[in-house]
Order: sequence, then structure tokens, then C-alpha cells
Amino acid sequence: MAAVVPRTDSPGTDVFVNRHGAFVVRSDLGFFLQTLDFHSGQEVKVGELHPACRGGDHYVGDPTSSAIYLLRGDEFFQLLDLRSEPPTGAFPLYPSCRGGDHYAFCEGRFFIFFLSRGVVLSVANLATGSSAKEVCLEPALTGGLYYYGSDATHLAYFRMEAENGLRGHALSTAGHEEVFSVHPDVVSFLPGGLAVVYGPAFGVWECLKLMSNATDLPVPSNQGITRKVGYSKVALSQKFSVSSSRDSESLTVSLLQSQFSLPATYGGMGLQTEQEEWEEVAEEEEPLKVILQPRQKLYWWQYRLGLGKEPILFCRSLKVTRSPSPPTHIPLPLADS
Repeated sequence: MAAVVPRTDSPGTDVFVNRHGAFVVRSDLGFFLQTLDFHSGQEVKVGELHPACRGGDHYVGDPTSSAIYLLRGDEFFQLLDLRSEPPTGAFPLYPSCRGGDHYAFCEGRFFIFFLSRGVVLSVANLATGSSAKEVCLEPALTGGLYYYGSDATHLAYFRMEAENGLRGHALSTAGHEEVFSVHPDVVSFLPGGLAVVYGPAFGVWECLKLMSNATDLPVPSNQGITRKVGYSKVALSQKFSVSSSRDSESLTVSLLQSQFSLPATYGGMGLQTEQEEWEEVAEEEEPLKVILQPRQKLYWWQYRLGLGKEPILFCRSLKVTRSPSPPTHIPLPLADS
């Protein structure tokens, strides 16, 4: 089963909630998603991160206000809008508040998850570490992919479940737990999410044409071959309202390129696809001039990438073989690890 990439394995990706809604930050792509809440997926829109807001290690929201906290290294910034430069300079993180795996804000306090130690540290102020309290993290709560404060009294986290996919778990201070589904548009925006929604990525050689010579003499052949080049826009159904200098098509391409570059664990192929044609798919015809030797067969192949069962990216290069077996070589470079 494909899985969403954990925050710890996807630098610059995070989720949070503030009074303006629920957010998913993709610093690697330069975008953030904003919606009314993670479950309903209502009023989904995507904005472009200000350059000064990219490259954060953690993004934390206060569910009761407009505040957003961007943590980078041993410092943090306080801001009100991911599309604007932080209005103030950086504040130093208190030493005990550094190096957390996840950060969240709830009940007027910051919660810092140290998964390897199995503890949660809560403080009133990240710069001073004041009113610090440390409690053991229950084993059942260590498997979260992303943690955040969902409202004034609930901490929440995302977790992959074998039968239900990505689910959210909201925990009250009284110990009550509420489980909810995460909307597909939200899942799609997370690293690895396209494979969770549409199925894991695949790569396959498709035979486009067979040329054969059934005689005992060489035969010249002058034929054409029709192939598709580009990517299929109809394969994906999510519709984001993008308010930035880049359009929704650019966002979709970035999400697909990211998905194909991921390892198979997260539903990817581990391949770099930026060098391919990322325009809307179109048919092209190419002339083929060959001399077929006696009793020879030539098979012409094209490599395609897709999600689930739907082909999405039709690569330009062709491969010819003398066997009906598809080529074993993958005509795309490996993604940077």
C-alpha cells in the first residue's frame, strides 16, 4: 500500500491550523494549501509561499488566532501570512525546545514531540522555555506522520491505516479521541498523497508498432509511427484554486514530478522527470525508414508513467527491439536521494 511521506522524511512539509483554516505547507514546491478543515476539504485554495517563508523545518499555527510560527534551525519567526515576509526578525529557540520531531500549539502552549525519547515537552514560550512540562508519549501516539493543534483544546495527528488510508486523530485534554477521514484534495497535496488517492506510480513500455518481413529478401520500409507525447490532464480530478503568479497546471506538474521521484515505499518510481515534455498530451507522427532483413521483426516501444492504472506521462524517446519482450532499460535518470 502506498503511504504519505512522514514530516520527518520530507523537510519543509508540515500541517497546521489557525483561525483562517487548515494548512498544508509544501516548501519544496513553493506552495501551501488552505482549506476550511482537513476533513471536508471545503474552500480549497493554494497560495505561493513568500521566498522568506520557504525552507522552514516546522510550521506551527495557533488555532485561536492568526499567528503562524516558522521554525528554522535554532530560530523561529512569527508571521501572519505565508505569502508575506515575516514582519519581525528571528527569535532564538530556547535550548530545550530545539531538535523536536514535531511541534504543535494548543491551549496556549507549544507542544514539542521527541519521538526517540518518547516524550512531549510543553512550554508557554519557545524563546524562554517557561512553564515547561514534560510527559511520556503513549506508544500508540508515536506513529503519527504530522502533529498539530486542531482547536483550542485538541491536539491532532495524521496516521496511515491499512484499510482506511490517511486518517486524522484528534485528542482532547480529557482523553477523548475522535477519528476522521482526510479529504482527498488534502491527501493529494501531501508528499506521496497522489499515490494514496490514485494508486502507486508505475512505469511500462508500450508497443506502438510491429514491422515485419515475411520474405527471404531484404525489404525497405517507409512507414510512420504515431505516438503521444506530454502528460494527460484528465487523469487527475482535484481542482485547486491557485492564487499566485503560477497557475494550477504548474502546481499539478510539480505534484506529479514530486510523486514520480519518491521511492516505491511512498508510491513513487524514484525517477527524475523534469526533463520530459510536460505540456498537454498531443499526438505526433514520426517517419520510419528501415530496411527489414529476411524474416525480421522490429518492435517499437514507448515508455509511459502513470498512477494506479492510468497512464499520465508519455515519454518522447522510442526504443526498438527484435523481440516481443519489452526493453528492460528505464529511459529516465534516477531521482536524487
